[in-house]
Amino acid sequence: MKKDKILLKIDNMDDLSFYEKLGISNFLFPLKDFSIGYPTFTFEEITSCRGNIYIFMNRLLTDSDIDEFLKESIPSNVRGFILEDVGLYEILKSRGYEVINFQNHLNNNYKTVNYWLKYCDSLVVSTDLSEEEIDVILDRAVKPLVLNTFGYPMIMYSRRTLISNYYRYLGRSSKNELDIVEKISGSSFFLEESEWGTAVFNSIPFYNRKYFEKYGEKIRFYLIDTFKSERMTIERVLEGQELDVKTRDFLDQKTVYRIGDLK
Repeated sequence: MKKDKILLKIDNMDDLSFYEKLGISNFLFPLKDFSIGYPTFTFEEITSCRGNIYIFMNRLLTDSDIDEFLKESIPSNVRGFILEDVGLYEILKSRGYEVINFQNHLNNNYKTVNYWLKYCDSLVVSTDLSEEEIDVILDRAVKPLVLNTFGYPMIMYSRRTLISNYYRYLGRSSKNELDIVEKISGSSFFLEESEWGTAVFNSIPFYNRKYFEKYGEKIRFYLIDTFKSERMTIERVLEGQELDVKTRDFLDQKTVYRIGDLK
């Protein structure tokens, strides 16, 4: 995997120089007040960062949110944006930024993908797909795409403060994090809450670098997320080493959309 194809989502600004020494030059920063579930950064913090800087915004925005964003002064080192809300696409494109679609769970077939590629420079492929389904999308996509390659998958997010509500119901002091286990399947998850809502993550990291390497020039970026991971783990991922604990999620089986398809 070529290092110029790796986009590293940053969890801690102190780690930046470590990853630069490993040859990484593309960095993704969740933007404060416009991202949910992750540690966030202000434009002021990002201003002095080296390399190709991208901004991650995964909140669904209101009209007033967009108005507030447009008042922001975007640093000159920012090259592009990865966005969930489509309300900013045209504005950012007109200003010369690279725009990448992040409607994660919706980007699950080549017709949807190619529709959005009329307006975007690239798109992050859904994490809900099998290898076979990804093969079809990559084969028919009209532009290079972004593949989630390592990280804790965000299962969903809610605008509600679910953890606070839960502890309020129990009559206990609230906190911003919660680990849960689904009793029937034994699957475990962790929740992260902020003023913007609650994000739910799989507690086992997704990792499938070797399979994705075959796509070559069909890839804009391999997205590697450092959230909740130690430097040494990310270094192993960057070097293509195997990990003891990982999941392939839906890569080996198609997502079930109808109860009748369950076997």
